[in-house]
Amino acid sequence: QARLESLNQYTDFNKYLVYILTKLIDEQEATRSLSGLILKNNAKSHYEKFPDDVRLYIKQECLSALGDRSPLIRATVGILITTIVTKGSLEQWPSLLEHLYTCLDSPNINLCEGAFGALQKICQDSADQLENAPSQPLNVLIPKFIQFFLHSQPKIRSHAIA
Repeated sequence: QARLESLNQYTDFNKYLVYILTKLIDEQEATRSLSGLILKNNAKSHYEKFPDDVRLYIKQECLSALGDRSPLIRATVGILITTIVTKGSLEQWPSLLEHLYTCLDSPNINLCEGAFGALQKICQDSADQLENAPSQPLNVLIPKFIQFFLHSQPKIRSHAIA
């Protein structure tokens, strides 16, 4: 733990972690997921200290990995996205919900599942932000979720109901 804390002194450390999570697709899933969980813990403890360019890079990479072929990586990315929203706010990531909403209609089932997974976690962990947001995103999201109740894929139906 002390070693991880010392690595946080390097501003690019968190960029390396998200790179391992999102770009090293031939690396073992456990290694990729662990780097994402370390990054999640760093974000929980130090997100407000991350330089703006690091925050932006992490957000971009998370969105690019939503459709990863691995369910474990998609889940880890969803957890990381939720942590960022919880530590910051939806207002600090204004494009997030629209991006996730758009991904729901993707023909790529992995991307659709990844977006649903992230939205499910956001709804659980940041319900107050969703309810009190001036843009009232639930007025758009809930009807969208209902559309997926009859989806051909059982996992998508399950996400929509959850």
